[in-house]
Amino acid sequence: MVLAEGVEVDLGPLGRARVTSLLGQGGQGYVFEVRRDSGEPLALKWYKPESATAQQYDEMQQLVEIGSPHQRFLWPLSMARVATEPSFGYVMHLRHQRFLELSYLLLNADRDGNPLDVSFSSIIELCRQLSYSFLRLHARGLCYRDISFGNVFFDPTNGDVLICDNDNVGIDNGTGRVLGTPYFMAPEVVRDTTYRTLPNTDTDRHSLAVLLFYALFLGHPLEGARTDAGMRDAHWLMTHFGTDPLFCMHPERTENRPAQIVQQYWNIYPKFLRDLFVQAFVDGIDQPGARVTEGQWIKAMDRLRDGMLACPTCGTTNFWAPDTDTVTCWQDRTQFQPPYLLQVGRRTVAVGPQTTLRSDHLTSGIDQPTVVARVRQHPEARERWGLHNASDFSWPVAYPGGQNFLLEPDRTIELVEGARIQVRNTTVQVRRPVAAAPVPGA
Repeated sequence: MVLAEGVEVDLGPLGRARVTSLLGQGGQGYVFEVRRDSGEPLALKWYKPESATAQQYDEMQQLVEIGSPHQRFLWPLSMARVATEPSFGYVMHLRHQRFLELSYLLLNADRDGNPLDVSFSSIIELCRQLSYSFLRLHARGLCYRDISFGNVFFDPTNGDVLICDNDNVGIDNGTGRVLGTPYFMAPEVVRDTTYRTLPNTDTDRHSLAVLLFYALFLGHPLEGARTDAGMRDAHWLMTHFGTDPLFCMHPERTENRPAQIVQQYWNIYPKFLRDLFVQAFVDGIDQPGARVTEGQWIKAMDRLRDGMLACPTCGTTNFWAPDTDTVTCWQDRTQFQPPYLLQVGRRTVAVGPQTTLRSDHLTSGIDQPTVVARVRQHPEARERWGLHNASDFSWPVAYPGGQNFLLEPDRTIELVEGARIQVRNTTVQVRRPVAAAPVPGA
């Protein structure tokens, strides 16, 4: 039943609200904008009668009582009733217009068809936020059950994430009605025709890895030359995503290689990231316990950001890793090294125009880290680099010649090999990268 504009809705502990407009509809029900008596707008999901079961009500009420695991989830705030209607719904915060469905990333266009310009930095942030959000969800003993394009939204300018449709979420106890979305479901769920294998944290981890692969490489990890053959019918789906899935970048089997763009992006990223996806889709494809955890993805995204470098000739973003001497630009083939490295605990940060030190360098596992320092290149002497104190506290600095001083907020020091900078409880050591071996015949 579509609720008419102006209908009063009882939000229980949140008081009352009135329907202002219809925002959209899906298989289960409708989404309306409602306004509370205080003037605050909210989104109301209102179930169609066939979906408004007692079990659905109890599950939604349980999610309301558990509370949101993280602000990125558009979580049910309270149940909603209308006096004259047998159905029910729940309210959540509205989704801001800046957030696009994740599928727009593959289209490389916004809602109006304008080209998207999503930076590597935004993609990394998107992947980190997704991983952290599902880490928090799973830590509550919950599983999402339907991680897919349609339920994840992102801000193209900075990678911020919103996770919607949280009525899919269930207690991680092997019960529930939602199996997932084709292409994102774990193979053990797809191939079980008895429907007894139900989503849980391990199946969520497969779906999350699929989503991260899409974001980083712009394709599906199990689609390639092998899946291009044949009709895309139920047998095709069962074979390639259930009984006999094959990772498109499998290190030994090459018969399912993907589109050229996926292979190009595969080669852009460093080996440590590629190895994680091999773990996710080779070891983890049939061994749920071997799948990559959210914490592993978070660390990988941090390492990826630590190695971001701009090519000195064309400006294209490349990735340096501690096991690489020299980076070869994937755009113009220029070979280069970072001028300096910053050793921060166990992490090694390559120095370049995009480099920052953040609060997660000082304390691991931080969500939404803040920038505490920025690298700056001298405007005239391009070989000289500085570190700018973007924090609100002073740093003791020791230069190798014995000079010691305090670097105050909003001031910059020159980076020199052997310098040691104390940022809170963490020492940042400045060093040069290992000299690259000469190219034979050069």
